[in-house]
Amino acid sequence: MDDTIIWIIIIGFYAPLHYLPPILMVLFKTTNENRSKMIRDTVIDCTASMVLAFGLVALVGLENMLLAMFILLLAIFLPY
Repeated sequence: MDDTIIWIIIIGFYAPLHYLPPILMVLFKTTNENRSKMIRDTVIDCTASMVLAFGLVALVGLENMLLAMFILLLAIFLPY
């Protein structure tokens, strides 16, 4: 399979895992008054950490799949 297709699949599965748990935590742990601001801040934080993680993976090299997956696994916990 082509590497581009593999990375599209990885991003497709990684993004929901990266965004959904922190946003759900905000939904369950905040009040109505500050919920929209907290969700916006969480989305910005998740986006920044995801861009940083994939940037680091691109620097390391997309061919080293084991190291790339380890970096992405560690980056999932950054928004927490």
